[in-house]
Amino acid sequence: MTLLFAGAAGEVTGSCHILSKGDGFLFLDCGMFQGGDERHHRNRQGFPVPADRVRAVVLSHAHLDHCGRLPLLVRHGFSGRIFATGPTCQLARIVLHDSAKLNEEDANWKIKRLKKKGEDWSWVSPLFTGDDVDKLEPLWEPIPYGEWVATNGSVRFRLLDAGHLLGSAMVEVRWQENGRDRSLLFTGDIGPHGMPILRDPVNVASADVLLLECTYGDRNHEPKEGYEQRFGEVISQTLRDGGVVLIPSFAVGRTQEVLYVLGQLMRTGLLPKTDVFVDSPMAEEVAEVYRRHLSLYDEEAKALVRAGRDPLSFPTLRYVKTVEESKELNDRSGPFIVIAGSGMCTGGRIKHHLAHRISDPRTTIIFVGFQAKGTLGRQIVEGASQVRIFGDLHLVRAQVVMMDAFSAHADQSELVRWAEGFHRPPTVTFLVHGEPESATGLKTILSGKGWNCWVPQSGQSVRLSATDFR
Repeated sequence: MTLLFAGAAGEVTGSCHILSKGDGFLFLDCGMFQGGDERHHRNRQGFPVPADRVRAVVLSHAHLDHCGRLPLLVRHGFSGRIFATGPTCQLARIVLHDSAKLNEEDANWKIKRLKKKGEDWSWVSPLFTGDDVDKLEPLWEPIPYGEWVATNGSVRFRLLDAGHLLGSAMVEVRWQENGRDRSLLFTGDIGPHGMPILRDPVNVASADVLLLECTYGDRNHEPKEGYEQRFGEVISQTLRDGGVVLIPSFAVGRTQEVLYVLGQLMRTGLLPKTDVFVDSPMAEEVAEVYRRHLSLYDEEAKALVRAGRDPLSFPTLRYVKTVEESKELNDRSGPFIVIAGSGMCTGGRIKHHLAHRISDPRTTIIFVGFQAKGTLGRQIVEGASQVRIFGDLHLVRAQVVMMDAFSAHADQSELVRWAEGFHRPPTVTFLVHGEPESATGLKTILSGKGWNCWVPQSGQSVRLSATDFR
């Protein structure tokens, strides 16, 4: 068995790890690269192995940086099956269709701009289209947690609850080599303990090879205790001043968590009842998927449902569907709250709201998730005095607040706590889905506990039959 790191190695986005045994390949994720000027070129590049020899793709979850290049894989000749939990299959369809729409709109905007300038526009095309996404339809293969699935030869896998997003999973792969059972665990993204709505990630007792995410491997989130109250206080102050709160948030997962907390704050009186606009065409669809899978909720969320309450709704919540409705928010005076994607401000409707309000000191921008290098969100969080949005420079006068307690990723202490659930350390642990500082930080701690940790680079390939990676 050979493992090729084709994305999310030395970085956070573009998750893709390729297992090969015999003449076939198994993809663990097939994610899109996000952030940085080079992302367009990287996403359009071909894959490092022939797509028509890929037997299957196993998705850890439905975020775009884990599933976003699936339409391109099919375009290159892939016709195998895409395995994931039922919720992940449903959410990924929504995410990919929304991404296709944004890609097509972006391409049309560029063409119009180039035509107006009298420049060549023949090179412009969307990364993929809705038709490309439709070609995935017969390939989806939903499977429940815990059920073993055989791919080819002696290779089989199962999915385990990762607690990161509805339907998110770790992938446990087992195979026979030289008469010996071997195992690999790919964590995908691990959720923190006590995350709203979802169950905690499962503990795993053993694995020969571990692919461990380390997004926050070098730091801890702010304490969970009191973060909801602080969130409410920041918002309340802005609303009292007649301002607008902008919350960049991924429509899948993070938006539902934010709505859950906002609803709780309003129900308990810690936040005044105010208009909340979710400016995302797909967020309402995502909420419906969540409501179809109540069995995956944690006990607190199930208790709300049993009491007749919708954990993802409250009377002042409004979903914004059309572009015209979105534009109307820019002409509206505060106080109110806008939740819009994308979570890293790399595209979507949040960029329009930022362009309109980032220079207004009455605006508060609350970031509730990780901001990758090269993204507009990262620039704002790091204190840029001015940023470029749609080609124009804007002074940053808005209040900027980072609340990483909302993160759906386990932090350093939680990753270590999860790793300590192993009966013995894996033979080798590869730290993936983290920037170099994050990987180094987690490696230092785990190595001090006797773990053999490697930080792979994109494009690196290793033979897993080796008994010693030291």
